[in-house]
Amino acid sequence: MIRIELLSKDNFHPDSLDHYQRKQEVKKVYRNQDGEYILVDCVYTEDWDSGKRQSIAETISGDDYITYLALDEDKVVGFIGLLKQLEGPYMILDMMQVSAEFRGLGIGRQLFCKGKEEAQKAGAQALYISACSSEETIAFYKAMGSRLTDFPIKRIADDEPYDLQMVCYLEG
Repeated sequence: MIRIELLSKDNFHPDSLDHYQRKQEVKKVYRNQDGEYILVDCVYTEDWDSGKRQSIAETISGDDYITYLALDEDKVVGFIGLLKQLEGPYMILDMMQVSAEFRGLGIGRQLFCKGKEEAQKAGAQALYISACSSEETIAFYKAMGSRLTDFPIKRIADDEPYDLQMVCYLEG
């Protein structure tokens, strides 16, 4: 049974992501062509080496983050990392992942809902997401009620030019 918990010293350590399976086989991505996003073929594998997993573990356990973990027993099988500091009306969803072998079980939906709850508690109007442009990633965020934003945060959009800048407005 998967548990969703706020990251703490009791459930997360520097090596907690050492066996995390980030792997994603991407076949199609969205690209902006003449002001419209269309799917194009772009085949690659997204994966993390041990150094990247260590870096992510350090980042999401840092003081700037509110992070929820999806745990199977004591094993991290997913997480959502939110920046504590609001950016205007937005809480930034900086990272969200579900380990490859646990995708399709509703874990992402549970983590996303926790993110929305945290954003509401912080007084944000929406979650802001700089989303990987893969077909599956965008389908997930759209299913969660997110949409492309008309007002991207320039520094974030400039940092990840192939990401789609999305928002998910919170209910009232």
